[in-house]
Amino acid sequence: MAAALAMGVSAPALASELGGGVYPNGAEGFSGAAMPPPGTYLLGYLQHYEADRFNGPDGEAGLLPNFRVRSDAAIVRMVHMTPVKILGATWGMQAIVPVVKLKVGAAGLGDETTGLGDITIDPILLGWHFQNGVHVSAGVDINLPLGAYDRRKLSNISRNYLNFEPVVALAYYGKKGFSLDVKVMYDINTRNNQAVFTPFNPTGASYRSGNELHADIAVGQQIGKWKLGASGYVYKQTTKDQVSDPTAQAFIERMRGFRGQVIGVGPTASYQAGKVQLIGTWQHEFHAENRPQGDKFWLKAIIPIGR
Repeated sequence: MAAALAMGVSAPALASELGGGVYPNGAEGFSGAAMPPPGTYLLGYLQHYEADRFNGPDGEAGLLPNFRVRSDAAIVRMVHMTPVKILGATWGMQAIVPVVKLKVGAAGLGDETTGLGDITIDPILLGWHFQNGVHVSAGVDINLPLGAYDRRKLSNISRNYLNFEPVVALAYYGKKGFSLDVKVMYDINTRNNQAVFTPFNPTGASYRSGNELHADIAVGQQIGKWKLGASGYVYKQTTKDQVSDPTAQAFIERMRGFRGQVIGVGPTASYQAGKVQLIGTWQHEFHAENRPQGDKFWLKAIIPIGR
């Protein structure tokens, strides 16, 4: 399937307010910015992420001593595209359900959680297709805080608050096999009234993570049934975190609002096995601020299952 699916995948959070986020950066590389033809599609993702450093506001390691995170996720995503047209675009919808195993340690503390993560829905996916190989898609993903959460643990796989993520994506698929996929998202986070107890927020005071701008980008060249290229992401938090405890807020201000930033890129390849598209990706994070810095591995399958 030459064109696939542009909206989001729910992410395991490291710990609420400690450098986590709803969207797992880099999830959508090849075929990540164009909506498919009318029909029903099953997407399966396997993700592994690991990092041994949590950087400070200047990208320096050691903000959290002896930090270590290991995350494994299996994600099922169902997308249904209808023949109905809205503003000239094909209308569709989706639901995303992740199961996550997360292990986190820092400063001599640590724990592990396995379970259902937050569920993402989008009732209005729109896809425009143009004759010159350009495709545009848009939607608003809604992250529902239904996953496992315990404010006494570091290894939470739920954000424990609603999140709204407008998405706009652009794809170009050239006649000679060149492809470009760009997916841009802006996360609007609501308040967590049961925040995690941490050394930075020892009272678990009400916490609102700052809003986040990020993009997944992939370039590739088709060679027969194979496509080879590079896939990466750029993430920047645009507003500061806010906590209701004055002492905790003062610390956040010293950390430049605990604004996060990360850049990752790596090789990616896809193979067209009949109607099924298989994609494998490795992404290395070259720079991070107020975030973990590590490596991410993806296996993804796109399977049409009906019209």
